[in-house]
Amino acid sequence: MRWEGPAGYWVSDDGSLIDVDRVHGWLSGESYWAAGRPRDVMARSIEYSLVLGLYTPTGEQAGFARMVTDRATFAWLCDVFVAAGHRGNGVGSFLVRTAVEHPDVAGIRQLLMATPGRSLYRRYGFGDLLKPERWMERPARDDEAVPSRSVSAAGHGRRME
Repeated sequence: MRWEGPAGYWVSDDGSLIDVDRVHGWLSGESYWAAGRPRDVMARSIEYSLVLGLYTPTGEQAGFARMVTDRATFAWLCDVFVAAGHRGNGVGSFLVRTAVEHPDVAGIRQLLMATPGRSLYRRYGFGDLLKPERWMERPARDDEAVPSRSVSAAGHGRRME
C-alpha cells in the first residue's frame, strides 16, 4: 500500500522496496538505540516485521519505521528514523501517523513505543505506561550473543531443529 504525503514524499509498506543496507547504516551508525546492530539482525528484523519506508518524490528512501506485531492484539512501533537531510518538513510526523494508522494495526488495543517522551509521539496518542507494574524487562547479558536462526520459508522465525 502507498500513502501520499507532504511535498511529494510517500510511504509504502512494501518490504521489497526497503534498502536494507541504507537502513542498517542509519540505525547502526546514526541512532543511539541501535548503535552497532549487526546487519544480519537488522535484515531479520525487517523480514519479520511490518515495515514502512519513507520515500522522496524521486523514489529515494528517506526514512524507515518498523512495527513488531501479531496484527491482532499487540504492536510495538520502533526503529523510526528519518535521514538528516529530510528532517524538519513534516515527513517524520507523516511517517509516524501512517504507521499508527496502518490498517494492520489501527484497531489494536495495545500499541507501544519506547522513547524518552518525545512530543512527536505524544501527538499520536503515546504516553507513559498506564500500568508499568505489569511490565518486566529481561536485558541481554553482555556475554549473550544473538543466535543465528535456521528458518523455513513458512516458519517465520520458528527454530527448526
